[in-house]
Amino acid sequence: MSCLRMAVLGLLVASAAAQEAAPAAQVARAETLLRAHGKRSLAIKVLVADYVQRRTTKLLAEPLVSKGEFLFVREPAVVMFRATEPRLSVVRLSARLYEVYRPTKKQLERFHLAGPELAQGLFAAVGGDAERLLRDFVITACRDLAATAEVGERVVVQMAPRQADVRARLSELSITLHAKDGALAAVAYRDQAGDLIEIELLRLRLDPTDAPSATLEVPKDTVVVEHASAPTKSK
Repeated sequence: MSCLRMAVLGLLVASAAAQEAAPAAQVARAETLLRAHGKRSLAIKVLVADYVQRRTTKLLAEPLVSKGEFLFVREPAVVMFRATEPRLSVVRLSARLYEVYRPTKKQLERFHLAGPELAQGLFAAVGGDAERLLRDFVITACRDLAATAEVGERVVVQMAPRQADVRARLSELSITLHAKDGALAAVAYRDQAGDLIEIELLRLRLDPTDAPSATLEVPKDTVVVEHASAPTKSK
């Protein structure tokens, strides 16, 4: 298990029991790093990267791992995952819609979200909206990862939503940043089902001229399955 994965897992488990703020020194350092991330990122309209996603669920002994191309578009805000491993698929997340296209099955599933909290949290984390993060989340931990020759020193900033109704859909959020400049390295969150999703971003390209489209286009013979949002309970 990688140092990044061990640290994120440990921080998310620790914050699950409570949403108390981290010690003042950790909070101050986290705020500085988040604002450095924002300074680097807020002017960026499009971000493209390679990604490795690990989804940890209680139903499986090992995480589900996928790899491919990541796309973030600021306006209108969209995140897309074009997976090439273990099989071809496209996931598109907008404010109130989560779509999964599986070309081999010729199927598109649309999940209508009960609220925008998951999308807004992920957009703020990737897009560097530090002021929104500091307004809507409590910083519960800020810790160093073991440095490596490949990636240098990194820091995990762990957060929890301030409002209980938001925690019903997005209970935890963490951002991994490079210590020297606040550059984005990874994002992780725990969703409404309790699954932990970790997204490591590699080889980031900022505002590339050849960025892929954020529109999800599917063949006419694709079967579309609509899923209504499920009710949630405040925690």
